[in-house]
Formats: sequence, C-alpha cells, structure tokens
Amino acid sequence: MNEGIETKASMPSIVEKAELKLVGMSCSTTMAERHEKIPVMVSDFYENHIHKIKNRINEPVSYGVFVDPPNWNPDTEEFTWIAAVEVSDFDTIPEEMISKVIPARKYATLRFDPTTDNFDPYPYLHQWIQNEGLKKIDNFGFELFLPFKGVDSEFTLHLPVK
Repeated sequence: MNEGIETKASMPSIVEKAELKLVGMSCSTTMAERHEKIPVMVSDFYENHIHKIKNRINEPVSYGVFVDPPNWNPDTEEFTWIAAVEVSDFDTIPEEMISKVIPARKYATLRFDPTTDNFDPYPYLHQWIQNEGLKKIDNFGFELFLPFKGVDSEFTLHLPVK
C-alpha cells in the first residue's frame, strides 16, 4: 500500500508539547471493531455533548486520543478511544464525561488528510520513528483536529517518542 505514495501531507516531524488537560467521552474497542464503535461515540460527543463543556480552551482544536493497556495485544485486547477538547481545569466535568491529562512530551507528528492521502498514517509514522532511531514511549497517542468536521477531517497524528 505504501508503493508510490503521493500525498500533500507534511513529512513527519518532531515537536515538543506542553501538558494538556482534556475532557471528553470514551469507549473501549478492539482493533477489529474500531471502525464501528469509535465513529458512533465520536458522533455522539460532537453532536450531543461537546456544548456541555463550559471551560473549553483553544477552540476549535479537538482531540482523538487512544490509550492502550500495558503490554497490549492488538489482535485480542481492547483499547480506549477518547473524543475530547482541551479545558482550563477539571473543576466542572459533565457527568457522562471523563478527564485525561496528556503529559508534556516530545512527539513524532504526521499531518494526514483522509480525503487525499492514500496510506495508513499509523504504521507510516511508526516506521519513520524506527528509521530515525527514535523510540515510541508511553501507551497513548492522539490525533489533533483543527477543527473536527466528521470522518473526513484532516488531523495531525502525535506519538510520544524519546
């Protein structure tokens, strides 16, 4: 699938990000079910719940965060997906939502547009990290949307590295 990649996406790069405080909704899913479960939860979040977050900052930025369990086996185990926005504090979290702190880290990033790019950004960025002599750390990563416009939204994938 990587043969003859033509893309307007930027080349991968390294960025430093400060800590983020996020509030949103989550679901657990397997890799096999992710294309069914995640879009339903994400759509529900943006259509019915995002307006309940009163202390949102950096609008219109929003996030799709994945959190893998320790020693995660992608073939058999569930992971968590969180649709979220950045907040100033955790003082007012709507009842059906969760909070998540994303620690300050160095990230390998890759901009991706699903309407024009014809490759999977996750293995592409993982391979780039390996080729650059970096190491993926932690059990999470995220997609940053500016803004989220539905399933065809352009995003920047962030994977923590050292």
